[in-house]
Amino acid sequence: MAYRIEAFDPGLHDTKDFRCGSDSQDNFLRRTAKRQQRDGYTRLYVATDTAQAGEPRACLGFYAINAHAIGVADVPADAVPRAPRSNLIPGVFLSHLAVDRRHQGKGLGRILLVDAMQQCQRAGQILGVRLMLLDVAGAARDAERARLHSFYASMGFRPLPGRPERLFITLSALPPPQSGGSSIRGADAAGSSR
Repeated sequence: MAYRIEAFDPGLHDTKDFRCGSDSQDNFLRRTAKRQQRDGYTRLYVATDTAQAGEPRACLGFYAINAHAIGVADVPADAVPRAPRSNLIPGVFLSHLAVDRRHQGKGLGRILLVDAMQQCQRAGQILGVRLMLLDVAGAARDAERARLHSFYASMGFRPLPGRPERLFITLSALPPPQSGGSSIRGADAAGSSR
C-alpha cells in the first residue's frame, strides 16, 4: 500500500473510525486537533491511502507538531554548542504520532516519523530551530514504553539527562528534507506500529 501524507483538512479527512489503541490519541484526533490547529497551537498531518481518491479520505495515521523551547541546562552540552544568551533552545515538539490499528505493523509509524522529521528540517530552513523533541507516552505499559524507546532510538533520538520519557534529536542529525507539501510513501519500510 502507498500512503499520502498531507496537512489535515477537517472537510477532507475522515477521523470518526480512527482507533489506534490509545484513548488519548483517538480523542485528540477526533475532538481536539481541529480546534488546536485552527487556533494556531499545532499542525496536524495525516496519512491516507493513495488509492482512495474520493472524499472524505479515511485517516490511517497522523502526527502533530508545534513550536517548543527548552532550557539550555536541560540539554546535553554536545547538543547545544554556543548556546544563546536567552538560555532557551528553540525546537519542534512532536506531540502526537499514531497509526490506526488496522494499519499497525506495516511501517506507517516510521513513515510518519520520517515525514515529521522532514517537516522539522523545512522549518529549520525558515526559522531558528535546533532540536526535535517528543515524549514517550506516560500512560503506556512498561513493555510498550520500552518498544517505543527502542523505535525512537533506532531513528537517532536519545533521552534528555534525568528525563528518560523526553527524547530529542538535533536538526543536524535529521535526514535532509524533500521538496513539496505532501508525500507519497510505500509501506515497505520496516517500522513502528505506533
